[in-house]
This record gives sequence, C-alpha cells and structure tokens, in this order.
Amino acid sequence: MLPSSLTVTLAITILGLLTVAAFLWAWRKGQFDRINDQAMLAMDDDDFNVARPWETVAQRAERVAAHGPTQLPAVPGIWGGAR
Repeated sequence: MLPSSLTVTLAITILGLLTVAAFLWAWRKGQFDRINDQAMLAMDDDDFNVARPWETVAQRAERVAAHGPTQLPAVPGIWGGAR
C-alpha cells in the first residue's frame, strides 16, 4: 500500500507545481494585464460587421441585413485582441 500511496502523492505534487509554474509564467508574460478588456470583447458589437471568409453568400446577406454593411478588410487579430 505504501509504494502506491507515495507514487500518487508525488504525482499530484508534481502536477500541482507544474500548474502553479504555468500560472506564474502567464502572469509574468502579462496574460492577465487587460483581463476586463478581454472579458468585454465577447460582447463587442463590431464582430457583426467584420467580413468572414467562411460565410456562404446567404449567411453574409442575412448578417448584412441584420447588422449593416461589412467592413473590408477585417483587421488582423479582431477576434481575440491580438497585439
């Protein structure tokens, strides 16, 4: 019983330390600097006006009728706030 308990304990400890290390790395790289801006990006109305290359003609016409003309070309990184 002891060897398996020790193995499980070590595995959980190592996985926990890797998780904390990944979080600290992301924090130092600035992934959480503008967290509120990223949260509000999901509710951004500008996405309705951006051209989507995967749309069919019917889907594009439906979106334009509902939300107005399409902005061409789409700005790189518009979905996800890439810097």
